[in-house]
Amino acid sequence: MIEYQENKQYLAALGKAQKLCSRHETCLSEVRKKLDQWNVNSAYHEKIISELIKEKFIDETRYAGLFIKEKFRLNQWGIIKIRHAMKLKKIPEYIVNDAIEKLPKDEYLRTLEKILKLKLRNLKTRNKFEQKEKLYRYAASKGFENDKIMEVINTVLGT
Repeated sequence: MIEYQENKQYLAALGKAQKLCSRHETCLSEVRKKLDQWNVNSAYHEKIISELIKEKFIDETRYAGLFIKEKFRLNQWGIIKIRHAMKLKKIPEYIVNDAIEKLPKDEYLRTLEKILKLKLRNLKTRNKFEQKEKLYRYAASKGFENDKIMEVINTVLGT
C-alpha cells in the first residue's frame, strides 16, 4: 500500500513537471525549485528530472538559446547582463558561450546604437562630457561591454 502511494506521488509530480515544461521553456534549476515548492519527496527529484530530460521536456541548450534571444531582443540586454542571469539559473558556461556566439554581431551593435540614440533624445544636458557619461552609465546598466559602449557612443555623438 505504501509503495502504491509513493508511486502515485511520483507520477503526480512527474505529470505536474511535464505540464510546467510544456507550457514554457524551463531549465533544470527552475524545475528543481518547483519540485521543492511542491514538497515532492527529494528521493524523486533526480528520477523526475532524468525522465524530463530523456523525454526532451528539458533541454538546457534550447533554453539558453531562447532565453538569450528573448532578453536581447525584447529587453535589449547586453551580454554581461545575460551572462549574469544565466549564471543565476545555473546554466553551464559552455552552453551560455555557444548560445551567445549565435547572436548576430551587427544586430547587437545596431541595438546598442538604437537604445543610445533614444536615450540621447531624452537627455536634458547639452554638454558632450555629461552626455557621454550618462549614455555610458545607461548602456552599462543594460549589460553591454565597455569597448562596445564607447565605440557606439563615439558614433552616436560624432566624436
